[in-house]
Amino acid sequence: MAYDRYIAICFPLYYTVIMSWRVCNRITVVMWSGSFILSRVPTIIKPLVFCRGNQLNHVACEILVVLELACGDLSTLKTFMFFQTFFVLISPLVFIVVSYICIIASLLGIHSAYGRSKAFSTCVSHLTVVIMFYGTSMTMYMGQARFSSTLKYISLTYGVVTPVLNPFIYSLRNKEVKEAFKKILSKYSVM
Repeated sequence: MAYDRYIAICFPLYYTVIMSWRVCNRITVVMWSGSFILSRVPTIIKPLVFCRGNQLNHVACEILVVLELACGDLSTLKTFMFFQTFFVLISPLVFIVVSYICIIASLLGIHSAYGRSKAFSTCVSHLTVVIMFYGTSMTMYMGQARFSSTLKYISLTYGVVTPVLNPFIYSLRNKEVKEAFKKILSKYSVM
C-alpha cells in the first residue's frame, strides 16, 4: 500500500504503467513466499517437544503461545525469533516510513491547498491501518508480552480488529459511503 500510494502521488501520470497487474502479482508472490519460508525456519532450527498439555488459552495458534507448551531450552529459538521478528516488522515499516517521507516531500510541492489535502487524505486511511497493525504486532512480538491474556487481546487487535476495520477505514473516503453514513446517523440522532 505504501508503494502504491507513493507511485500514485509522486508519479500520477505513470501510475498505470508502473503498477501494472504483472507488478502487483509479483509483489504478492514474493510476499506470500517470503512469509511461508520465514514461518517455517523456526521449526527447522529447533523442533519443539511438547510436555505441558495440548490446549491453548488463545484465539489463534500464535507461536509465542505455542512456545508456552514446549519443554526444554528455548533460548536459542526465542533469540532467533526476536531477530526474525525485527527483520519482518522493521524492514517493511522502514520502507513505509521512507515512502511517506517522499510523499510528504511531494505534497509540499503542491501549491493548491485543495490538492494537498486531497492527496494527504488518500494516505491517512493507510497510515491508520499501519499504526494499528504495527503498534500491536510490535508490542506482541518485539515487546514479547508475558501474560497469556495480554497476548490474546493484542493478537485480537492486529489479527481481527484491524482487518475488520480496514474496509470501513478505506471506504470512508468514498463520498457515497459518507453520505449514507450521515443519513444513518441523522436518522438515529436524538434532538
